[in-house]
Amino acid sequence: MSRNKKNWIVLEAGILLALLMVLLTGPEKALAEPFGFDFTYTAGDTTKFGAVWDTTQFASVLTNTGTEADSYSVSLTENPGTPPEWWVRMCAGGICWDSLVTSVNVYLEPGQHDDILLDVMPRTVDEGSFTITVESYGNPGIKLTKSKTFILTSYEPGPVTNQWGLIILILLLLASGLYLAYRRFAPVKET
Repeated sequence: MSRNKKNWIVLEAGILLALLMVLLTGPEKALAEPFGFDFTYTAGDTTKFGAVWDTTQFASVLTNTGTEADSYSVSLTENPGTPPEWWVRMCAGGICWDSLVTSVNVYLEPGQHDDILLDVMPRTVDEGSFTITVESYGNPGIKLTKSKTFILTSYEPGPVTNQWGLIILILLLLASGLYLAYRRFAPVKET
């Protein structure tokens, strides 16, 4: 067998192996793993309720699960229908960025993770939707992208909006009740 024919057989075997990996694991895994670049992007609650003028925070985690160090583009998109007067800020790479910054780069060694936070302060009663997209720069020939969409529904807060306000209200009611009880059952002084 000629040397040229052997090279073609090796190339065809490599292509068949790549196709088999795509069928078994999906295109992102099959193409990313041989080069050592992979990551996870996870989030806890992606839907929350928040009071108008209070900041609500969404937390997510980016983890480099590959065998190589990698840089990631982390970008924030306010989806259509989100009120433009809402204040939105993203924290990534250990820095909370100005509300005008919608894309940052994060560098992670293998096994390292970064907390990505989204702070939203609604200024009106409405619903807002935000997407954070993470893209790996590790292998320029293969685009690895993962995203999460976060939804905040705002409401008008009642008269007591936090724990300390409730505690103060209970103490005032208790004190006024004790005062009234004292006045009613206090001995009357005769003159």
